[in-house]
Amino acid sequence: MLLYILLCLEIVLRTLLEIRERRLTQLRGGVFAVLRLIPLVNDIVPLPENRSEVHESKFVKLHEEGHKVLHHAVLRNLMKIAFWMVAVWFMAAMMVRWNASFIEAVLWLHLAAIPFRMLFHFYCWNQEYECDRYALEKTDKKVAKAALRELAACEIPYTALFALVYREHPTAVLRSQRILNKVISG
Repeated sequence: MLLYILLCLEIVLRTLLEIRERRLTQLRGGVFAVLRLIPLVNDIVPLPENRSEVHESKFVKLHEEGHKVLHHAVLRNLMKIAFWMVAVWFMAAMMVRWNASFIEAVLWLHLAAIPFRMLFHFYCWNQEYECDRYALEKTDKKVAKAALRELAACEIPYTALFALVYREHPTAVLRSQRILNKVISG
């Protein structure tokens, strides 16, 4: 019974998040917004990030170089493997120890994964901020500002909360606030 109450609560909270997002960004939700409300489906529904392709500027190239230099791909994959191992353990524990059916175990895993997904997104955001700082140190504020302004123009606008729930990249506005309003020591 608790499982179904929590699933209904998730639907309500995701609906409120979608309504809040639509009001703050003045964008239409569409089919993807409806799909994000459905438990399990919202784990796989893609969230489009950009309206158009981002021009590869010097700042963008250095940002991507930062990912390579700082070994972010390896670190992200290790984090994903750790989460998958915990998920397998959780599923086994639900089915063996608590005699849950496979479907119930999957639904409990879905609910338990929500905060871990946001934690993973926060971890990814910090990697993005590190790469922005890396690129800023190799260029200057003027180049960074122009690149982030262009990214903001290409990006579909999302609020910070919505992005934390659904995206592995922070919004251009958050990235700009993080690196351009803070003195970077070299």
